[in-house]
Amino acid sequence: MSQPSESKHTTALNDSSLLRAPSNEPDRTIAFFWMFVVVHVLVWMAICLLTQPNMPLDMVEMLYWGQQWQLGYHKHPPLPAWTAATMWEVGQHHPWAMYLTSQLTIVITYWAVWQLARNVLSPKLALCSVLVMEGCYYGTYMINDINNTIMTRPFWALAILFMYRSLASPTSRSRLTYWCLTGTAIGLGMLCKYYMGVLILSLLVIPVLMPSTRAALRSPGPWLMASIACLIFLPHFIWMVENDFITIRYIFNRSGDAAASSAVSGMAAWMKHITSPVSFVVSQLAAVIPVVVLLLPLLLRSRKSAEIKTKETSNAPDHSSNFESTAFFRKYLVIAVGGPVAIYLVLALVSGAAIRSMWGGPLFSFLGLLLIVLFKVEYESAACRKVIRDSLVVGCLMALGLFVRNGFGPAVRGELSKVHFPGAQVAQMINQCWSDHYQDPLQIVGGEMFVSGCVGVYSDQPVDVFGDLIPEANPWVSDERLQKHGGMIVWDIDEQGAAAPVNWLSRFSNAEVLEPLACKTRALTGDVSAHVGVLLVHPQKSSLAKRTGPDNLR
Repeated sequence: MSQPSESKHTTALNDSSLLRAPSNEPDRTIAFFWMFVVVHVLVWMAICLLTQPNMPLDMVEMLYWGQQWQLGYHKHPPLPAWTAATMWEVGQHHPWAMYLTSQLTIVITYWAVWQLARNVLSPKLALCSVLVMEGCYYGTYMINDINNTIMTRPFWALAILFMYRSLASPTSRSRLTYWCLTGTAIGLGMLCKYYMGVLILSLLVIPVLMPSTRAALRSPGPWLMASIACLIFLPHFIWMVENDFITIRYIFNRSGDAAASSAVSGMAAWMKHITSPVSFVVSQLAAVIPVVVLLLPLLLRSRKSAEIKTKETSNAPDHSSNFESTAFFRKYLVIAVGGPVAIYLVLALVSGAAIRSMWGGPLFSFLGLLLIVLFKVEYESAACRKVIRDSLVVGCLMALGLFVRNGFGPAVRGELSKVHFPGAQVAQMINQCWSDHYQDPLQIVGGEMFVSGCVGVYSDQPVDVFGDLIPEANPWVSDERLQKHGGMIVWDIDEQGAAAPVNWLSRFSNAEVLEPLACKTRALTGDVSAHVGVLLVHPQKSSLAKRTGPDNLR
């Protein structure tokens, strides 16, 4: 008796929604969407390649992590690092493959939004729900890098899309397929960043707030989804246990800042329970407001009541079924989009812990679609054209903003940014310094994380990076190995000063201070110089090792 009821419900969910415009002409929005994403990728890739002579800090970190192929790293799960290392090899050690990867994350996200929107919206409204995201800097201005936050976004969006189709598909076979895809997206998302769990918690609320979905729990789909997600995450979880949950400790140290909190007492401590959620909300306004402004031509035309929008036509399907369809979609979207935001705010309110602004990256990919559905926007050709045109203009302005920041930033700030650091030149000079002393290739480079990472990434041969000389963060190297085989230690003089840190000298008795390196880097406003301090750690077997040490350093 329950199966016919379920079939009737899922059929209703897939009926043509009353939000749709008449579809008596070819759908040209499909070609437009793909043309848009291709141009989007090419423009942003070109800007990065032209104005970023060096890869950003996070991209460098992902690369040297990924080259070690660990099941986890001291800060994060491994998938973004693996992806970066793979694409670096695919691109034959050229940054174009890295920037293509970062842009593909937003293309997949846009595709997921577009596909979900087409379930209930007319083609042009569905296109508008995607294009307005050009006003959200999480999908434009910030996508010039590869890191765990950026890599989580497409899996977050795919999980929302596939979960909806798991619930709304008309056949049991297609539902089972989408349950499997949902589990895959969740599992891969968890391998990018743990805050994917916030979305999981939100999706678990669906059977509570949407009673019509409870029948799905009696099917094998949800359990298959959970099994797939757990199997994907299991190797990393075992690694977490074996490494004393180092990634969890990193999260608490960074967001909770327990030591600092304990020093705060009385009213100041209680104020953090208020200021933390407020601060997070304020930090997201710059991402949300432009999207709302771009949608205003459509939102202002929305009808004031659902009855006006659902008037009958001669060939319209049953009204109650269509109302059920759009109501189901609307409630699902509110939970999937609003649930994670609410969880963040509750966590900040209860614990007083800071919610980092960049954690908002995946939250608003479906914001345009949510607003269109909540305001029950009707298709109107002129308003749609205006939204599309304005969104493309704003997207161009975002691209221009990154071009100006990268091109003229060093001249305005009077200092280099990471993307202007001469990493390839420094790597070549460091390897040459080593070759001047030893015939064997350089095996290890340590010191400041970014500078040593650049040497490791841009070197012609594999070089293990000992970032910040922290063994716990770089388990593939150690002080003993560096002492035994020798290596180079580097740091940015412009940031840390010319003198080598004393603790480095005391840790490595075979170290010899070399002359600092000075190299010029490319910027649109002219060449800028960078200065790098260098320590050469002689191998223990070398005769030079016996003539160095803190007392004999020049």
